[in-house]
Amino acid sequence: MMASEKAIAALLICLVITMASVKKAETLSDCAKECMPVCLKENGATIDICGDACEKYCEQMFTTMGAV
Repeated sequence: MMASEKAIAALLICLVITMASVKKAETLSDCAKECMPVCLKENGATIDICGDACEKYCEQMFTTMGAV
């Protein structure tokens, strides 16, 4: 009985993490969505950190490209 309870708990945790990831992906710009896989390969990277970093990167790129 305990093993099935642990499996259900693990499944629920995975579901919550997946839902949070999907919600974050829905709010990202197209540029940031392309940046995310590269960022997430870095050691210690998380979805939240990469989401913010990629959005800032994209803002910088568009600002720099617009000034040229």
